[in-house]
Amino acid sequence: MSNLKYAALAAFIGAVATPAMADKAETKGGLVVKTDDGRFEMKIGGRIQFDGYLATDDDDLGSPGLISTTGFRRARLTMEGKAYGWSYKFENDFTGAAAGGGFREMWIGTKVFDQNLRIGQAKPYRGMEELTSSNEIDFMERPFATASGVFTGNQFAQGLFLDGGGANWTYGISAYSLRNEDAAATEGVGGAARVTFAPILSDETVLHLGLSASSDHPSDNGTGAVTRTASGRQFGRIAGATAIATTPEERTAFGLELAGKAGPIYGQAEYVMADYKNEATEDEDVDTWYVQASYMLTGESKPYDAKKAVFKSPKPNGAMGAWELKARYDVMEGSEGTGPAAEEISYWIVGANWFVNPNVRFMFEYLQGNVSPFAGADVEASVFQVRTQFGF
Repeated sequence: MSNLKYAALAAFIGAVATPAMADKAETKGGLVVKTDDGRFEMKIGGRIQFDGYLATDDDDLGSPGLISTTGFRRARLTMEGKAYGWSYKFENDFTGAAAGGGFREMWIGTKVFDQNLRIGQAKPYRGMEELTSSNEIDFMERPFATASGVFTGNQFAQGLFLDGGGANWTYGISAYSLRNEDAAATEGVGGAARVTFAPILSDETVLHLGLSASSDHPSDNGTGAVTRTASGRQFGRIAGATAIATTPEERTAFGLELAGKAGPIYGQAEYVMADYKNEATEDEDVDTWYVQASYMLTGESKPYDAKKAVFKSPKPNGAMGAWELKARYDVMEGSEGTGPAAEEISYWIVGANWFVNPNVRFMFEYLQGNVSPFAGADVEASVFQVRTQFGF
């Protein structure tokens, strides 16, 4: 374990010891310590996600094929709070391999004309699925319209992040360096913006619309569109980390969002059109889209976070927990003949989620993927995967 991780543990132990000096301590949604007047607050949270993978069909891949294994997808500790009108967040993932590689969100924030300003490392304002917490996403991995595909290598960035909104609309604007703390220093810069509107917004029915745009300019060639999804980033992957666009000098992307719910029925879809520019090669266009849906067998309804414009996990109504059936289809297409490894990559997933209580969730998924072409021929593979998750 690196010195950074020891330091994070020491900070955690010290933070846990402070409630005796505070006015009030709560345990709902994590350990919260705050003063009676609400001016000072500290919250400690975390998540453990333990995955298992069983390859059921990988003959097309040859040796070594998909890996049937187990591993920790995430093991995070989060501390956030506020003091004197300022807020902060520190989140470290102990599965991060490199020094600094465990840093996720780490920022200092305040209100500016009643808008939220954060300075530090956070996610740029892109699509709905990217901005949804890994504790709340419906599937074990995010689709290609995120840093698991089109925005590979740029899930987090360092810079300025401003957001706000009203009862049924939001906006977010970010300007940043393309560096995150697990990467070398860079002069690459970028910007991203997102706006959302919910014309229908009630406890039982929601219709969500969203639009995002981003432009990134790496100082050196950045990472192209790579499929780092489907079966976990650190374990067996469908055809490995397959590239569908080369390393760009400039990447411009536009995204559309459509999502909603009607009682126990939920649906979500996104489309992203990206352009990769590199003087040494032809411009490459990448289109990706996905559609996913779910149904709560036990009657719950997914809550909608109107401030962040994302959906969250349901809270079980009964002692036996909540059960959700789910399905997704995801595809990413590159310019014909220009993709370095593939022209089209797609997969579908069917599965179920069991929410034992507000903190514990089990996820069960069967995935089948296709890469065309890959080494001159189509490749198909499938995997059964499960997750045990505890979040607080």
